[in-house]
Parts: sequence; C-alpha cells; structure tokens
Amino acid sequence: MDTTSLIERVKKGDRIAFNELYRQYYLSLRSYAELFLDEVEAEDVVQDVFLNVWLRKEGLDDSQSLQGYLLRSVYNSSLNVLKKKIHSNDYRSTYEQEIEEIGYRYYDPDANEVIRRLYNQDLRSEINAAINSLPTRCREVFTLSYLHDIPSKEISLQLGISLSTVDNHIYSALKLLRKKLKIHYISKKDSFL
Repeated sequence: MDTTSLIERVKKGDRIAFNELYRQYYLSLRSYAELFLDEVEAEDVVQDVFLNVWLRKEGLDDSQSLQGYLLRSVYNSSLNVLKKKIHSNDYRSTYEQEIEEIGYRYYDPDANEVIRRLYNQDLRSEINAAINSLPTRCREVFTLSYLHDIPSKEISLQLGISLSTVDNHIYSALKLLRKKLKIHYISKKDSFL
C-alpha cells in the first residue's frame, strides 16, 4: 500500500492504516533516535511522535514526505530530551551542591549556633575547673585580674600584697592553666576569660 493512501486512511481515523504506518517506520525511526539517546529514551521518543501523528491525524499533509516529517519530529523530540537532561543535571547539581553546603554550614561549629554554644559551654567548664584547681591566693589574683579586669596595682592594694607578688601569681596561674588546658585553648583565652 502506498504512503499517500495510508495517510488518507489515517486522516479518516483508520486504526489499521495507522498500525501499518507504524510497522513501516518504527524500526528506522527508533534506530535514528538511538543516534542521540539510549534505547529506552529512543523508544519513548518514537512512541510520542506516533502518538502526536495520531492525535493530529487530520492535519497530515499527503503532499509532503511522511518519512521526512517523521524524521524531523524524532530529531526535534530527541533534542528536547537532551536539553531536559542537561537542565535537569544542572538543576540537580546546583541543588545538590547547595544542600551539601547547607549541611557543611550546619555542622561547622563556627556557623552553627547550637554547636558553638555547646563547645563554648564545654570549654568554659574546663576553664572554670582549671581556675578552681589553682592555689587559693593564685586563683584570687587571677580572678581579679582576668575575670574582673582589675589592674595589678589595685589588686596589690586590695589584697595587701606587693605588685611583684601580684605579677608572680598571675604568671604562675597562666603557667598552670597552660598545662591544664593545653595550648589550643589558651590561644582563645582572651575571648572566653
């Protein structure tokens, strides 16, 4: 049966003629689509092209090459699938990256307020325990100097000890605290004490 009469019958809604058209062109169109897409995507594209032929059967033009029309349709549909995949991959990678960054920010102790508070709370507990372990007079001088910001001269007058004794107590306190808290805590001393 020639293509022109097949098209005329399809235009009138003849399902048998449509099935014949499908059998004639399906394999070559699928092979063509597989030049661009994988097997499953190629099959979907060809199915969609034939579905559109059936849905728009009244508009088929028997004066134009049906094979050319079908090839052009498969080509355009294949390109659309490729474009969607590219956009989908870009979209997915963009959002995967954003989600990953959010996760990193959430677990970053400098960016996460809850983790920072817990860390600060633990660190303060260690610092307080270390200060409380100092000898009584040393702890008293250190507390006045570092926690209450009282100048050394005023501490010596308040406690009735010499200025050099105040300085010795502060020096001893810092030395003992360095040992107890380890060096990486002392570098943050000014922000916590």
